[in-house]
Amino acid sequence: MITKHGIVLIWFLGSLIITCVAVDTITLGQSIRDGNISETLVSAGGNFELGFISGTNGRRYLGIWFKKIPISNVVWIANRKAPISNSSGVLQLTNNSVLILSNGSGGGVLWSTNTTRSVRNPIAQILDDGNFVVRDRNDDSPDNFLWQSFDYPCDTMLPGMKLGRDVVTGFDRFLTAWKSSVDPSPGSYTYQMDPHGYPQPFVFKDSSIELFRDGPWNGYWFSGTPLLPDDTRAEFFLNDKEMYFTYETGDVPTRRTLDINGNILRLNWNNVTNTWETYHTKPNDKCDHYAVCGEFGICSLVTSVQCHCLKGFVPKSHIDWYDREQFRDGCVRSGPLNCSINNGFIKYSDVKLPDTRSAWYNTTMTLKECKFKCLQNCSCTAYASLNLKDKESGCLLWFGALMDVKDLNGPGQDLYLRAASDSGDRKKVIWIAIGSSLLAVLLICGTMIFVLRKKRMKERKRRFFKTRKVKKDSNNNNKDKEKSELPIFAFSVVEQATNSFSQKSKLGEGGFGPVYKGLLGTGEEIAVKRLSRKSKQGLNEFKNEALFIARLQHRNLVRLIGCCVEAEERILIYEYMPNKSLDRFIFGETSKSILDWTKRFEIIKGIARGLLYLHEDSRLRIVHRDLKASNVLLDFEMNPKISDFGLARSFDGNDCEAMTTSVVGTYGYMPPEYVIDGVFSVKSDVYSFGVLVLEILSGKRNRGFNHSDHQHNLVGHTWMLFRDNKTLDIVEPLIRNPKFEYEMRRAIHLGLLCVQQHPEDRPSMSFVTAMLSGDSKLPEPKEPGFYFERIMPQYSVSSTPHSSTHNEITMTLFSGR
Repeated sequence: MITKHGIVLIWFLGSLIITCVAVDTITLGQSIRDGNISETLVSAGGNFELGFISGTNGRRYLGIWFKKIPISNVVWIANRKAPISNSSGVLQLTNNSVLILSNGSGGGVLWSTNTTRSVRNPIAQILDDGNFVVRDRNDDSPDNFLWQSFDYPCDTMLPGMKLGRDVVTGFDRFLTAWKSSVDPSPGSYTYQMDPHGYPQPFVFKDSSIELFRDGPWNGYWFSGTPLLPDDTRAEFFLNDKEMYFTYETGDVPTRRTLDINGNILRLNWNNVTNTWETYHTKPNDKCDHYAVCGEFGICSLVTSVQCHCLKGFVPKSHIDWYDREQFRDGCVRSGPLNCSINNGFIKYSDVKLPDTRSAWYNTTMTLKECKFKCLQNCSCTAYASLNLKDKESGCLLWFGALMDVKDLNGPGQDLYLRAASDSGDRKKVIWIAIGSSLLAVLLICGTMIFVLRKKRMKERKRRFFKTRKVKKDSNNNNKDKEKSELPIFAFSVVEQATNSFSQKSKLGEGGFGPVYKGLLGTGEEIAVKRLSRKSKQGLNEFKNEALFIARLQHRNLVRLIGCCVEAEERILIYEYMPNKSLDRFIFGETSKSILDWTKRFEIIKGIARGLLYLHEDSRLRIVHRDLKASNVLLDFEMNPKISDFGLARSFDGNDCEAMTTSVVGTYGYMPPEYVIDGVFSVKSDVYSFGVLVLEILSGKRNRGFNHSDHQHNLVGHTWMLFRDNKTLDIVEPLIRNPKFEYEMRRAIHLGLLCVQQHPEDRPSMSFVTAMLSGDSKLPEPKEPGFYFERIMPQYSVSSTPHSSTHNEITMTLFSGR
């Protein structure tokens, strides 16, 4: 059967006129020319040919196609973005080892290789695997190629190609579909390896819309994909330097192609029928479309209803789910999950594993260790083996929602879903409940007399201590109640975890005191903040952390595990953030290249979600008051988590702002109304967020920003560029990418809306989060706060013991009222 792509390409190659001399190499001084007699290169074994081919409207391209197959297909095109308007194309090799494709009629260079080094005797050669390379004549080692077409695939992946990313340089190899069946220029669909969490290939539309997910590598192929032919050998490589997969086949010509509709086709040539036969297509059915059943839903083809909720979950919208058969809103838990009760796991066999972009992985753990690791973290919703090929070795853990699960009804993987409190053995639960009730009755009867005798004495003590606490601090009762919700760790446990607070375990030190890395006996890594006895500010921070963070649970807020208040010790214990703080990545010259725009945009959205939770969705309305890059921590998957609530304040009822005579915060992040008048509100955090957005985009600090033409800070500089329609000039050069310009402009626009002079002009965080994910028109920003040349106001500045790192100054301003 001839594929649609194959039929289209018959005409594409119909105009080829091939010379009689078959050579595979060009050297210095030689060239390949288009014209009435088009010159070509043919690989040594005759498998592939390189030359000029025709497109629509007389456009000409330099391409590679199968030589021996009568129904030929183009597998690579050099100048798909810059076609030649006539038959005057010339390909030649320069003395600096660079290939140049030019218009011989005077149109200039249309395409060239990006070779960064040269050799004395360079040659360009078409190899028998379809790879077009530039190399030294005397060195045919693939590791020493100066340039190769396999690094720049178009819509086809041939055996031996890599699809994936160089982690060190950020170089990405991915497929891009044709724009149409007759136009080979880049289209809307890409097939690429997503590096977040545990890597997995996706088909994206317009670079961001998920259409299909191959799933994580399982040792043989990607989860959810049918078994490979016997003659196919596939490998996946994941280390500190690179992540990619590649495949090899037997003697039968084969290729993987991303077609114009976003489908991945595996095609094999049949010598008997002289046709390209489709071995498999992805997406292949309605369950292959990404997240068709939403969060915690599973898609099945063998049931009358396409989507089902996982056990322990119910549809988020019963009307959409049952009446309209619209499933994308997904499912929610049918009841609260009680992590103090071990209800075990529910096994789902032969499934396509959920999206792993937010998953954690370990390649050496056993399945038993993986289960224990999941049980230790209440946020863990499921686990699975990473590698089926090696006796189910490795570990995948999911936190939060499970997306894009599919029942394969055939060979697949096992997924272990954390059981809810009502999902276990009901008979066992009933007997436990009966036994517990009987025991409770006996205990009540046995202690009734004692309770009655001691009632009056306890009441007197309660009143006495309540009176004393009210006199000392009218708010202490509530604070003590909140602190009691935290697990209390013995000092000996913390001391052992940190190796007696050794210098090797020390992560840093701020005004609060030193911070240490620790390891609990359960294997959980922790960060330990130990209050310095010299810190007065730190004692207040300790109270704030215990009061606020213990009650806050959100994926974008750092999690407080417990505290230690033994003797004179005041210690806070947090989840450990291995990638430390955001400022290391956006301001550090050696590490800023690690965060590309896609990841920076996800970090911005994560911080926005965390602030939205603080301002509107948490039990308390909280103003952080010290949001900055060093107070945003990054976990294993580079997900942002807001930390350091030492300066935070809460509002009661419908209050929305307050005043203080002690202004605390960090220069560059504080809004004008707070610095000048001491007025703070949720809009204070919005201002800080806007500054942070501009810093993430530019890689520059707001405070300390310098420009040769003016004395404005980063906010002022961005405002000037925005007015001059040069907004993207502030973007860090390392992350600039034309396909993301719309997102970048929108993020800068939102940042300027957040830093406007007057609080009432700044948007709420609910508006910000909606606009970051949408494309509605944004209002025009007004002049930002502190938009003036640097002449610092004469405030009385008192250095405080609060954390001061990376040239930031957290300060307190005292002003009379």
